[in-house]
Amino acid sequence: MIEAITSEIHDQLITIRRTLHERPELSMQEYNTTAFIMEALKDTSIELKPCSNGVGLTGVLHGSAEGPTLAIRADIDALPIIEETGLEFASKQPGLMHACGHDIHTTVLIGAALVLDRLKDQFAGSIKFIFQPAEETMQGAKLLIEEGVLDDVDHIVCLHTWPFTDAGKISVKHDTIMASTNQFEIEVFGVGGHAAHPQKSVDPIPIAAHIVTGLQQIVSRTLSPLESAVVTVGQIHGGTADNVIANKVKLSGTVRTLTTEVNDKIKASMEEIAESIAKAFKGGAKVHYHPGSPPVINDSRMVELLEEAVTDELGPDAFEILPEASLGGEDFSFYLQHVDGMLFRLGTGNGLPQSRAGLHNPEVIFDEKSIETGVVGMSAFAMKYLNRGHDEKIGAAADVGAVHLVKGK
Repeated sequence: MIEAITSEIHDQLITIRRTLHERPELSMQEYNTTAFIMEALKDTSIELKPCSNGVGLTGVLHGSAEGPTLAIRADIDALPIIEETGLEFASKQPGLMHACGHDIHTTVLIGAALVLDRLKDQFAGSIKFIFQPAEETMQGAKLLIEEGVLDDVDHIVCLHTWPFTDAGKISVKHDTIMASTNQFEIEVFGVGGHAAHPQKSVDPIPIAAHIVTGLQQIVSRTLSPLESAVVTVGQIHGGTADNVIANKVKLSGTVRTLTTEVNDKIKASMEEIAESIAKAFKGGAKVHYHPGSPPVINDSRMVELLEEAVTDELGPDAFEILPEASLGGEDFSFYLQHVDGMLFRLGTGNGLPQSRAGLHNPEVIFDEKSIETGVVGMSAFAMKYLNRGHDEKIGAAADVGAVHLVKGK
């Protein structure tokens, strides 16, 4: 049934995806995208509600009886990247691109909404569709949580494109699947002066260079080889002229970890390394550490339910367990601080090199075969979740829903 409906709307989904891809919008600017989604779902029985600031929206679909509420989230923003795919439907917005696959995410959620709307008499409970703005800037999830989007939600799920899984497949990992994201700035202080008289100054640029080298030792020598983490210095700013010794240099970058313990260890090491190196060269340093999103930690019982739903609907070859977590970050993790849930990967790769280019790459091309897979997989999971459940809490709610469903026949 789910596959048949999805196949029936295939051409509509491709048109939706290509239209979204041509019209990317940056975080907190997704006004046209929001209006487009509203238009795509206007003829359904889904109760649509725009977010308070006009970007993003939610929609609620009620089944035939009372039961649990499952939230399904898609992010809708794009990136400030110049597209280099050569596609006929490449971005028509200069300097903007859906290089992370959020156009695929949005299309899949629209598709799942269309499918589940036609099957609403066959499940108990409710589905909340969340079209979230501003994932790339880590603003959107917090904004929607503050607006109460999770107040009546029991569990939440989402998917994310993955070029390293073949199109037509869904992959996932138990427990931690994505990393925390943290941003840091290091101010390095010296004494400015004339470049011809360095002995009368304290040059912060070589101090900063030594600090950068020292930071590279954290992962390789401070952490266990069995612990995963990334420390990347992305920017260095200092100096105003070739013949002037600056009095200050600023470094900034990101730290990615899979556990809070490792994150705390890296923060402490960064402070010790920066301050000690600067002192050794008669300068000073101050580390500013800004926690971002926490790790994305999947509920293993939901992973098991996903495996059952995907294999039942698409066959065992369509499901894979990922061997390792990604050190990429996702603001979906903010939802998981309030309710349990799961993020899974939607395979978008094929035999073409551009399909494996990786996320945020200006040349990446996502295989559109993934769209139907995502719609079928997400819809099948939602139906199975609402009508059966997989732990005591969900099971109790689903059992109640199942009883109502029988009575309603």
